[in-house]
Order: sequence, then C-alpha cells, then structure tokens
Amino acid sequence: MEIKFVSMAHSTEHDRTVLAERAEFSYLLHFLYMDFYRGLMAGNAPRRCHNCGRYFLLTAGYNICYCNNLAPGVTERACRKVGAHRKEAKKRAFATPSQREYAKAYNRLKARKQRGKISADEWNAAVAKARNLKEQTDCGELTNEELHQQLKMF
Repeated sequence: MEIKFVSMAHSTEHDRTVLAERAEFSYLLHFLYMDFYRGLMAGNAPRRCHNCGRYFLLTAGYNICYCNNLAPGVTERACRKVGAHRKEAKKRAFATPSQREYAKAYNRLKARKQRGKISADEWNAAVAKARNLKEQTDCGELTNEELHQQLKMF
C-alpha cells in the first residue's frame, strides 16, 4: 500500500486547492482492511444481532442489540421490534416462583409510586425489603408460600 498527499481543486470553489489523500493498493484485501479500520475509527462497528445472529453495522453513539432485518419466523416485523419482547418472554418462562412473586410485588409498588400513593423513599424501602425476602427464599430460609404471604402485605 502506498499513501500520498496531493493537492487538487476544491469541489465548489474553483480558485482554491485542497490537500487530499491518495492511496494505491496492490491487493484488494489491503483495501478492505483499510476500509474496515477506517470505519472503526469513525465509530462504525460490526455487531451480531441478539435475535437472528446476523451481523449488522453499529453506528456511533448507540448500543443497539438488534438489526433492522426481518425477524426469523415473522413476515413483517424487524428484529428490533421483536427481539426485546422475545428475550423478556424467555426470561419470564424460566423464572422461578420467587422471581415471579418479586416481579409482581415490584410492579405493584412501582404503579403506586407512579400514581403518587407512596413517596420515592417509601418505594425504595419497600423494594429493598422485597428484594431481601426474595434472596431469603432463594437461599432456602423462606418457602415460596411464606414469600407470597409477606409480599401480599406490600
């Protein structure tokens, strides 16, 4: 590969010259490597879709997990529309009973906070208590029924 800097006429102002980079490649592969690395420098990186597994270009400033291609098994919606919902559904399907009870209590408390029924400090304290009860159940100190009864009081 050979790089030279040459002067050339400006594209809009004809009486002005600019300095341009001129690169000559002896192999196509060298050009592809340089193009790939320049894309990385500009903030464009390849990423694998969490839904379909295909690669797509991640643009600068965003942390996107899903591509814009059609989702597998769906005829009209893209992975971006389908992927997060499927991921959440899988997580819920394999959740333990204690995780399900905690999620119900958390959502109930969150709704009360959003409606203004409880303050942010009360919400934080209740969520911390619910998390401790869930951890006790996961350790075997509480049964699922005892957890259900105690979370009902929130």
